[in-house]
Parts: sequence; C-alpha cells; structure tokens
Amino acid sequence: MHSLLDKKKCIIQSALDLIQEHGFHGCPVSMVAKNAGVAAGTIYTYFENKDSLIIGIYEYVAEEIKKYVAERDDASLTFKDRFYNYWKNLTDFYELNPSAYGFYDQFLNSPFNSEEIQHKPNAWLDFAYAFFEEGIKLGEIKELNPIVLSILVNTNVNSIVRIKKNFKKKLARNNMELDEISHLIWDGIKT
Repeated sequence: MHSLLDKKKCIIQSALDLIQEHGFHGCPVSMVAKNAGVAAGTIYTYFENKDSLIIGIYEYVAEEIKKYVAERDDASLTFKDRFYNYWKNLTDFYELNPSAYGFYDQFLNSPFNSEEIQHKPNAWLDFAYAFFEEGIKLGEIKELNPIVLSILVNTNVNSIVRIKKNFKKKLARNNMELDEISHLIWDGIKT
C-alpha cells in the first residue's frame, strides 16, 4: 500500500515540477510519466485522464497547504498571534514549495477552476474558513463573512510571495520589508 501511495505522490510531484516549467498545456501525460520514471499507463491507474490528474494535483496541493498551516497553528496563543503565524506559515509554504505555489496560483486562474470544482470540499479553504470563523466567535476580528476574510488574507499573501519572487533584488536594493502589510490587514480586521 505504501509503494502505491509513494508512486502516486511521485507522479504528482513530477507533474508539479513540469507544470511549473511548461504550464498545463505544455505538459503531456507521457512527459509526466517519463519524468516520474513510470509507464504512461501507470498514471491512468490513479487518474482517469489529464484533466483528472490536474484536479487531483489541485486537491493534493490544497491538502498540503492545509496540513502545513494547520500543524503550525497553536490554539494556546492569542488570536492575533495565531493570525500572524497563519500569515507567516502560508508565506513559508509557498516559498518553500514553489512548484506547488505556481500550480495552485495557475489552477485558480484557469478554466479548470470550474463552478463544479468550487463547490467540492477543499481541505485548505475549509481550514481557512474555520480559522477566521473562530476569530469572529472569539470576538477578536470583525463579524465579516469568513470567506471574505480568507480571500482578503490569502490573496494578499499570494501577491506578496509573487512580488518577493519577481522583485527580490529591487526589494533588497530599496530595503523594503513587506511584513507591515500583515499588520495593515490585521488592523483592518481586528475588533
């Protein structure tokens, strides 16, 4: 059983790396199979077709983001500190996993992110919703829709990671820290 899960994970990681480099359309199943060191037919053991592979990768990445951020959440801290940890941990995950970050960002802005997919359970989005809902219940953040709060925070983290990646030298040259953005967001949502 372990080797089957390892093989599936190897296929997903191979696809993530290739999609990061070539995009969805420049990455045929045969290329993924070759890169993963498996026969093309092996991929079809786990995924019906390329579209289901892409959706499977999306679900895998969402679960990995959730796992990374959730495992580092400390409920004994103040919600303010938990918020800053959430921000830092999401940023860290994206920076430590550039192929997962690139895939997730590309997926959300692609036709694969259909209405049907958006209505399916998503481990990461469910965790983020529950996180902000808890902050509301604790009276620490404004009574806004947790989805709106999640969008506000997650898209800002996403933008910061992209800016840090694309403008690294310019940020260093101008001695610019982007951490203050998290403080601005906190100030906007706290009660």
